[in-house]
Amino acid sequence: MSTFGKRLKQARGRRGLTQNQVAEMLGIDFTTLSKYENDKSQPDHQTLRELASMYEVSIDWLLTGDRMPTAGIPPNRITVGDVEEELTDEEAARLLEYLEMFRLLKVKREKERRQREREQARQAGADRNAGAGKDK
Repeated sequence: MSTFGKRLKQARGRRGLTQNQVAEMLGIDFTTLSKYENDKSQPDHQTLRELASMYEVSIDWLLTGDRMPTAGIPPNRITVGDVEEELTDEEAARLLEYLEMFRLLKVKREKERRQREREQARQAGADRNAGAGKDK
């Protein structure tokens, strides 16, 4: 059975947003949004309206799951190349979790790569300076 938190996370994933992005747009801490998505807490009425609007789903669907998301948002489907697959809510949620982890790891690796390049450039500069001092 789909819970409010699962539907909230599903709707966020369909919009391609991270918890941090949504939290920033709402002016709340990302841990608060995480509590909503993990059914540990419920948003107030204003936040619920803002979430539904941001995700382009109905409040009714978020709360009860009785109605499908509003027009323009297809059911859980994934297309890779020419292969299209229909997904269960559980499969879609799991894939979104994996995708979010992949993206976070990608950002982390890019930061580490840039840091290594800066350190190598600094070391090369220090080596040149040390070599120039020996020639004098």
